Amino acid sequence: MLNEMPNKLKRQIIIFILGTIKYLPFHPIMKIRNICYRAILKKMGKDSNISDAVTIVNTSSVSIGQLSSIHEYSYFAGEGEIVIGDYVAIANNCTIISESHNFDDKNVPIKLQGLSPQPVTIGNDVWIGSKVTILGNVKIGNGAIIGAGSVVTRDIPEYAIAVGVPCKVIKYR
Repeated sequence: MLNEMPNKLKRQIIIFILGTIKYLPFHPIMKIRNICYRAILKKMGKDSNISDAVTIVNTSSVSIGQLSSIHEYSYFAGEGEIVIGDYVAIANNCTIISESHNFDDKNVPIKLQGLSPQPVTIGNDVWIGSKVTILGNVKIGNGAIIGAGSVVTRDIPEYAIAVGVPCKVIKYR
């Protein structure tokens, strides 16, 4: 039935459902929420979970692999694509921004100059700690760990453990 509806109506129905199911017991809520997200995300892999109070703007540009989880109060936005691999754990309060404001013309207010897409790719088997911010044009390699509170502005190599503002590699797994 959902597949036959126009996208705008489908999104409105799903947003309504997501807003009201928080009053049900946890496990049924998770199942209903994930069914809804599977209908509006570009891709959502088997057994992946998105917790309550997660905001995803531009859902059609977000792909999530299998057995990945996104926890409460995380915020994903952007004109650019966000690709999250398999077995990824994203803790609560994380932010991924895959766009940036244009600001080259000093004679035009920044707000009126539009946005540029800046894709974000997160590899497989990645653990992203609480309150991490990931900015555009970043790739996080397979097996990496990003410490809580970090701000990722550059690529992180495979199996690196990276922390800080800005995020820097401190060692490898």
